[in-house]
Amino acid sequence: MNKLISAIRSRLKLTEKQVFEVANNMVTEAFPRPPTNCIFVKIETKEQIAFLLELAHECADSGFQQFSIYPISTGRNWGYGSSSPNITNTIAVVLDLSGLKDIKYFDAESGIVTVTPGVTQQQLYDFLQGEQAPFMVPVTGAGPTTSILGNALERGYGITPVADHFSAVTAIKGFLADGSFYESSLQAMSDTATDNSSDCYVDKTFKWKHGPYLDGIFTQSGNIIVTEITIALARKKPAFDSFYMRFFGQDSFENAYDIVKEIFNNLEGVVGSINLMDKRRVCAMVAENPQGKGNHAVMTEKQVDYIAKKYDVPEWTIVGTIYGTEKVARAAKKDVKAIAKRKADQILFSSSLLIKLGVFATRNLPVKALANAKIQLEKLHKGMDVMQGKPSEVALPLAYWRNSRVSPNNRPEHLNPAKDGCGLLWYAPLVPARTADMKNFIDMVRSITPKYNIEPMITFTNLSGISTDSTIPIVFDLENPQAVRDAHACLNELVSKGLKQGFIPYRLNIKQQQELNANSTFWKTAGEIAHALDPKGIISPDRYNPYKIIKPTDRK
Repeated sequence: MNKLISAIRSRLKLTEKQVFEVANNMVTEAFPRPPTNCIFVKIETKEQIAFLLELAHECADSGFQQFSIYPISTGRNWGYGSSSPNITNTIAVVLDLSGLKDIKYFDAESGIVTVTPGVTQQQLYDFLQGEQAPFMVPVTGAGPTTSILGNALERGYGITPVADHFSAVTAIKGFLADGSFYESSLQAMSDTATDNSSDCYVDKTFKWKHGPYLDGIFTQSGNIIVTEITIALARKKPAFDSFYMRFFGQDSFENAYDIVKEIFNNLEGVVGSINLMDKRRVCAMVAENPQGKGNHAVMTEKQVDYIAKKYDVPEWTIVGTIYGTEKVARAAKKDVKAIAKRKADQILFSSSLLIKLGVFATRNLPVKALANAKIQLEKLHKGMDVMQGKPSEVALPLAYWRNSRVSPNNRPEHLNPAKDGCGLLWYAPLVPARTADMKNFIDMVRSITPKYNIEPMITFTNLSGISTDSTIPIVFDLENPQAVRDAHACLNELVSKGLKQGFIPYRLNIKQQQELNANSTFWKTAGEIAHALDPKGIISPDRYNPYKIIKPTDRK
């Protein structure tokens, strides 16, 4: 092990602080600690990737300390594994690419931007502000310190106009396992025609290139070490308005979802994705855990009702956004009001005088009676920032709901749920966008999670009128072994029973990836592609790849 570490340091010209053995201090929220044969490598240049790949092939061919490379962008894939590698039978070299944080290209007219793995939401936001560029960062609830590139390659989504983040990716470049540098057919043709083709504009603006579409096989996979992606940013619209609908009846879900469907039927393209949250989810946003941080028990109905009354939290809350010209936004606002009439108990718009007066009063008037309203309005204001493409940590405190050691309040630095020891898993299924199915999903979650002392907090993210994803946070005390066991058991039951009702996870954590059905035609095909590109299993051989053609120990 020490010889390999020395070889990596020598080949890549790195210091002891940049290459070291990882024992039991790998950042993780919920998964088994990685084996002791794990090396952490933080590089500074793209060329060092090629050197590391070269060394990996030499070790594979010689049979001496073979290793696999696990690239991470910033290692902040909260709840899915963060910077932990999938467990393999070989030495795992975690390749930290966060030092590659260049914004390599930006076109101020079109909003085309090229970023490397370490570019975070906050860095891109600051860059656009400095350029006074009217474009939005593809933000997520994961917060300002997470990678733009990493989220897009994981096919993440947000609540800004381009909700599906990979759909905005127009070009990918990176190193294949054999050390060759991958770029598109358009870029390759440009390379042969000119000596100054590094910024081939048509390559950056036309997603599909020639022939079979290949960029897709480099998402949710270990088929490449991506060094840059190009994204078409959404342009800020002249007018912006967010709407908040509240439903207080216990049986009000159907009314709420009817409104969501009608809004998409009539205003899709003007209204972005729409979030639909239940009472417990909103209560966790505005109040501390009444059971106590380390308590392994769900809130009682009495406790939920107390928080709901104190902070005026309804049974269901709809949050959506209108983007357009001034005339379009005004017309859309009128339509949204008409759709919600006699169905929603209350509808508020961020542009309304009531909201503006409330924000002013809670910020400037020292009235104790306004304290609870201030918390609500602060969350509302931060949520509006996210909808306009401004990174925020507004969603991250949820990960600390049961952290018995660390509080997210008044932290001197950015929140890091993995580093702070937060127990967090995600159940993130696609749910049929039909009222009956969604109600069955709600009933299932509320019947399963309490059995394992997991709080049933439900959010539906409606990406369109036909596609709905739900995110169920499984939050637990990582210091409590029983809570850890319960969390994994809860996730397993949600997945297994959900599959029987058509609720299919769209994203899997590192443990779930190892449990996929290797005999399905799809995963056999994916495995054949991975083997063709990487026959020695050099790059993340276990990442979304249950179909093993060769064993890691037989790579020679």
